[in-house]
Amino acid sequence: MVLNVKSNLHLVAFTDIIGFTKIVKRGVKMKQVPSLNIFRKFGSELPIISECTVDSDRIAILKLRNDDEIKMKLVISNEGYPKRIKEIISGMASDMYSVILAPYITEQTAEICKKADVGFLDLAGNCYIAYKSIYVEIKGNKNENKPGRAIKSVYERSSVVSSVILRILLENINRTWRLKELAQEAGCSIGQVSKVKDFLVNQAYVNQSSDGISVINPKSIMYDWAKVYSDSAEERIQCYSMLELSDIEERISKMKAEAGIECLLTGFSGGVRYQPVVRYQKVHALIDADNLDDAIKYLELKRVDSGANVIFIVKYNNCVGMNSRIVKNSSVSSPIQVFLDCMSLKGRGEEMAEAILNKEICK
Repeated sequence: MVLNVKSNLHLVAFTDIIGFTKIVKRGVKMKQVPSLNIFRKFGSELPIISECTVDSDRIAILKLRNDDEIKMKLVISNEGYPKRIKEIISGMASDMYSVILAPYITEQTAEICKKADVGFLDLAGNCYIAYKSIYVEIKGNKNENKPGRAIKSVYERSSVVSSVILRILLENINRTWRLKELAQEAGCSIGQVSKVKDFLVNQAYVNQSSDGISVINPKSIMYDWAKVYSDSAEERIQCYSMLELSDIEERISKMKAEAGIECLLTGFSGGVRYQPVVRYQKVHALIDADNLDDAIKYLELKRVDSGANVIFIVKYNNCVGMNSRIVKNSSVSSPIQVFLDCMSLKGRGEEMAEAILNKEICK
């Protein structure tokens, strides 16, 4: 948890801050919907405030201990999704500092509020108020009202249909898709597409218009996806070869033509074929479980428990092979898959992933 309480009017003791935080968390935890009373209690527990009232027009009046008075406009939202908060902010009058009261505030929503010079308070006590002589920021309190399961379910490996839809949308971020077209391309129902669309729209990751939907925030989609993707276990087979990495990769490239065994370079091996920005010591390749033993035999590899220089990532589903390409005479996973695989690699994996994201996905 991170908490800051600052004022040029009053010096607050650290013990008072901790006590205030506990009171706010306890006070809001019992409630399931935001209300004006939440802010009344919040304001009354701030050590620099002597009195906090809210009038019938939802104007909060904060009387400071030095007898100064500050007014703020309170706005209640039943959702904390970025899309909803953006709509609220766009309709605000500019003549008064506003504070949004919501059940939960996501990281992206918090950034939207800060950039718009708008405060917020959620039901877990997370807040941000920066107006005149008051600066209060509390973050990191766990919020049971946040619909986290919906977020994870779209990105989890078990959600194969969602994965296919995301891969189609991100393959060409400049295209606008009608739901029917997207459902046909993904081989699923319009209802399944609508579920993913609703989630992405609420997160302000895609734009919906009369022409269809289009991606507007691909980086946030990819980073959110990578967080969930990296948490999932996958089967990785460690092997060793006496050959140089370039020779191993060349043999992998010839393996389909000579032995009928398909294998896609990924991780650093795939990434450098798109953007050669890092050096690496291991070959990473995607392969079907049925082809694994034959590939090891063809490549004359030895399975090892440590010291591997070849890592086979066993495909959990065929969707990971979508939109693969031939790059520099090698079969390479799509930039999307390479990004996801690189994000879980130590030693400059994120640097490789970022280069792929900026120059191959967000082009």
